[in-house]
Amino acid sequence: MIRLRPLLFLTFLITLVLIPAPALAAILGIDFGQSTTKAALVAPGVPFEIVLTRDSKRKDVSGVAFKGEERLYGSAAAGIAPRTPSTAFLHFKPLLGRSVSSSEAERYLAQHPGIELIPSGNRSTVSFKTADSSFPVEELLAMSISHLKTLGEEMLPKSSATSRIYDVAITVPPYFDSVQRKAIIDAADIAGVRVTALVPDGVATAINYGSARSFGNEKQYHFVLDMGAGSTSATLVSFQEFQEGSHRFGKSALNITVEGVGFDQNLGGDLLDQRIYEILLARFIEAHGDGILSSPRALVRLHKEAERVKTILSANTEVKVSVESLYDDIDFRTMVSRAEFEDAIQDVLPRISKPFDDALQAANLDILDIQSIILMGGTTRVPIFQQVLIKDVLKGDASKVSKNVNADEAAVMGVTFRGVSVSKQFKTKEINVLDPAIWEYDVVVSNSDGGIFDTLTLFPKGSPVTGNRSLIELQLPENLEDATLEFREDGRPLFTYGLHSIQESKKKLLQSNNCTELILVLDAELTVSRVFEVHGVSWQCNVTRPVVPAESDDSEAEDFKQKVFNFFRGEKSSSPEESTTASEATTATEAPTDSESMTASSSTTSKRPQATVPPKPRVVKQPVKYSVSYSGNRNMGRATKASSTARLRAFDKLDSDRHARDAVRNDVESYSYRIREWIEYEQQRFIEHLSEEERQTFLRKAAGALEWLYDEGESMILDKLEEKMKELKEFEKIIFQREKQKLASIESELRASASAAAAEVSAEVDSAEELVIPADGPEEGAEEAGASTGATATILTSTMMSNTETMSFQESPTAQAEPEKHEEPQHDEL
Repeated sequence: MIRLRPLLFLTFLITLVLIPAPALAAILGIDFGQSTTKAALVAPGVPFEIVLTRDSKRKDVSGVAFKGEERLYGSAAAGIAPRTPSTAFLHFKPLLGRSVSSSEAERYLAQHPGIELIPSGNRSTVSFKTADSSFPVEELLAMSISHLKTLGEEMLPKSSATSRIYDVAITVPPYFDSVQRKAIIDAADIAGVRVTALVPDGVATAINYGSARSFGNEKQYHFVLDMGAGSTSATLVSFQEFQEGSHRFGKSALNITVEGVGFDQNLGGDLLDQRIYEILLARFIEAHGDGILSSPRALVRLHKEAERVKTILSANTEVKVSVESLYDDIDFRTMVSRAEFEDAIQDVLPRISKPFDDALQAANLDILDIQSIILMGGTTRVPIFQQVLIKDVLKGDASKVSKNVNADEAAVMGVTFRGVSVSKQFKTKEINVLDPAIWEYDVVVSNSDGGIFDTLTLFPKGSPVTGNRSLIELQLPENLEDATLEFREDGRPLFTYGLHSIQESKKKLLQSNNCTELILVLDAELTVSRVFEVHGVSWQCNVTRPVVPAESDDSEAEDFKQKVFNFFRGEKSSSPEESTTASEATTATEAPTDSESMTASSSTTSKRPQATVPPKPRVVKQPVKYSVSYSGNRNMGRATKASSTARLRAFDKLDSDRHARDAVRNDVESYSYRIREWIEYEQQRFIEHLSEEERQTFLRKAAGALEWLYDEGESMILDKLEEKMKELKEFEKIIFQREKQKLASIESELRASASAAAAEVSAEVDSAEELVIPADGPEEGAEEAGASTGATATILTSTMMSNTETMSFQESPTAQAEPEKHEEPQHDEL
């Protein structure tokens, strides 16, 4: 029975009012591409801002490189790849969730000479081998995400309550399966951030496209063509606006629906780079032999040159190739024309239209129903690709090619917007995104001997991806103790559940509960990021609760409301018995007031006949024991992620210490040069405070510090550098202390002079006041004395004004003299 006193209830209300609202968090959107990566930030005071690199660039190369214990990111990592290709890990996106023996790994090794791939521990996924260690691809991605997180946090306003980034939204290709998507989520966990959503590239671009435009009530169909470095995807989306509420006061919302998706996982800019690379390599081998094939450094430089040639050929008809000392001190020079390039990719051109055909077929639409094709990705700038697009896909209608979006930043802005919408931390334009599943998810149920009982579809193709769970009843033979559940995605095995002691779990549930219905349930989920997960298998049954009288709850509720009403009216709370008595007395004598009426109502309610609540069933579960085995590639486990997280934190600590050492080392160098400049150029401000012996001593210290810095400073620990810095600061401290003492001495002398001058002026004022005639005029017979006194006062006033400009002296009215004004004598008085 609940009893709240009025004071307690008032305290509860005040507490609710004073609870602070949660601070708005920052959200980082990442467009993780195979070639380049972009990031955007949304936070209080930072509305949709691109995160700049250390070099103030709006995008950077995707990858991490190691230079000893130092990690390099972006263009810095790409810069050392030609010198040390075995420690520069670039463009590793296709390797996420893939094994060493996969076709993606084979293509990667062909495009990145000098790299060695090995399996990741007890998993078959990819790790990069270095001289003394190895790095799983998820850990390298975690380093990149952590670096972007650091850059984003540096952009947060210092006055804001938000100082950290905890939530990210990341783009993914539409064809990424659950293992690949889970690898990205694992990398984010290692980096210390939470993934709010994984958004397909085409959907992110569509969100950015629709957020700044208005659409009618009729559906409009648009294609988003994303041709990046590694793949090509064509996403067919529809835009439709609808009004919530009345036309005047309602709000408008936008629905974005993915109608169909087509893709080619290997058609992209890297394939074009490879074709140009093959042209250059063939020419070099023809002229200088095949010795270059044994030099990874030379091959990496040739790959980099091929990428540059492709970019230039998009705007020019030919380009000059020049690589100094490519191999064995040989300078490689040649010319490549656009015609040669287009001839080398003729077999690739027919593949451009297939993603469009697949998407149109899935949506049951024709290309004539499409309003426009939105171009995304750098590969769309290749002239021959645009020609094929207009000719083969659009049937010659070039007006439907839309180039009015930022091909580099539309995806990152769209994924950031999506992350904000999912988190619901900021008020944005209402955009509802429906991105259905492009795969089918099912389970094959069999016994331990391999005999298949059933195949159940958990999530059919086209299911809305909203994060809802699916509870599927499993029909197994009676008395079956062990069973096998193989979960598949688009027919590909993901993992297998081995169920054990099924009947034993059933007996435990029956012994402890009075079950009315008993079923075996599989709990599966397709998350909002389109990751398939299984939350276990359990026996479930409905248990009926006992019958409970309803009078107690109603009377308590009425009594509580009455106490609240009386409290705010300033009346004392009474017991139910007192209320009933007062109500009866009032009815017999006079009409009740409003307060009394409610009291009477309360007493009447408490006398209602008792009612019974119908029995409510509750669900009781008993989990079934199981073991998990993986048929395909396996994601990181808890122990592996914990180990990678610890190593990432250790690298962060090394980076922090190195930055601190660099800062102190720079200070030591600048102080040493400053001391030498002060003394050698004999700046008067400092030299006058030092003796000749002291000057020579400090010069020797400065020179010794510079010599020590260049010989040992690079490898010196932070404490030694700070100690050297402290020695140099002693020189500056001595100079400034002596300068301060001299300034204090000068100030003391000035104060003494000012005090003496003030005393002299005060004495002159006192002597002048004794000679001034009173203000009420001279006495009788004193005119001549008054004239004489006035002249004397005038002379003293002039003297005092010459001694000080800040002092004023007021003469008596009768004693004032005007020496420059001469009046004529009055003859009548004479």
